[in-house]
Amino acid sequence: MSSNTDIGFISMPGARALAYMDVFSELNKFPSCILKLSNPHLNKSLTTLKGISQSYISMKNDEETLSKHASIPLYSINASDINDDIVLALIRETGIKTWIFSGGGIVKPHFFKAGIRFLHIHPGQLPEVRGSTCFYYSLLCDNTLAATAFFLTEEIDAGEPIFCQHFHINLPNEILNATYMDYVIDPWIRAQTLKRVWQSWPNISDIKKTSSKHKSKTPSPRACYVMHPLLRMMTINKVTNRFDPLSPKGLFINE
Repeated sequence: MSSNTDIGFISMPGARALAYMDVFSELNKFPSCILKLSNPHLNKSLTTLKGISQSYISMKNDEETLSKHASIPLYSINASDINDDIVLALIRETGIKTWIFSGGGIVKPHFFKAGIRFLHIHPGQLPEVRGSTCFYYSLLCDNTLAATAFFLTEEIDAGEPIFCQHFHINLPNEILNATYMDYVIDPWIRAQTLKRVWQSWPNISDIKKTSSKHKSKTPSPRACYVMHPLLRMMTINKVTNRFDPLSPKGLFINE
């Protein structure tokens, strides 16, 4: 077991944070502490995730369990917004300058001015595919699925990419729906990309040189923000229509 004194984990409790904590547990390598935000929709999110038949997010490694197992501090904050004054105050108290970010809003400039770095996993290939639900657009545009690790900057989705991982889906329509996309696929591709970076951390210079033969096209000259429900359904139908019953079923990392 090892912990990294130079980096903490900001958890917005939910599927994404659980997937990230699965990575920490799997690698037996942990951040120096956990800063747990408050998610007012957590019970609904957990109930939804529990109702999905899947094997990608264990739900065993919550913040309290991980803190005890790794013997690292857990700071629980009664704030759901990353920009709440109490968050920056606590970050300053810890003295930690680099944090793995799992949500809580768009980080405001005062964090960057304070010298704080946030390692974020974006659900798309940067810089080509930007925006909050961009993996839907990539799947609809050219059937690609990717996630990119980078450090946040004041400009959204503009940080220099550290590592980009591509994936593919082979699931039938009785499994794949919008809930599965949002609660399983989105957090899982982010977590698997984080895993590659976390395996190398803190020596990430070599992983920056890694180049994938898989590439995503730019779906739109504009950032790909919230997609219309009809387009989401078109995307899901396009993916399930490609389902191959003779090939292994599930989510896969493209090597």
